[in-house]
Amino acid sequence: MNKIKTVIFLVIILFSGNNLFSQSVKFKKDKVLVDGKECLIDNSSNANNVELTTNDGKQTIFLKFIRTGIGQNGGLYTKIIFFEQNKSFTSRSYIFTKKLLVKKLLSDKVIVDCEINEENIDKFIMKYDENIEDGLIRY
Repeated sequence: MNKIKTVIFLVIILFSGNNLFSQSVKFKKDKVLVDGKECLIDNSSNANNVELTTNDGKQTIFLKFIRTGIGQNGGLYTKIIFFEQNKSFTSRSYIFTKKLLVKKLLSDKVIVDCEINEENIDKFIMKYDENIEDGLIRY
């Protein structure tokens, strides 16, 4: 009976451990709250163009949803732009929402203490970039 209790205890610890390290992300009006603290400003103009800036307004991250082709045969991909660093990437297999983007930026330490950590942007881009636009035919 003690072995069963030990196994159950370990399983509970393993599954709850993931939640201990994740941060809560909420959007309230034009603010992005991370663990209840105002961390970013949401300057989004519409659902297809998401603009996030740091509280001091010095760093901007832009998320754009882009549809290729016409009708249902067209594909959807996301483009993320780090304006001040003049860096961007595109992803089709990982369609970012603004909440998912913030969570990934936090977990990959691109956002640390509500500031952009420029040293981790290149690793983030390498992790998610699929170079979608390189394969598109331009007219």
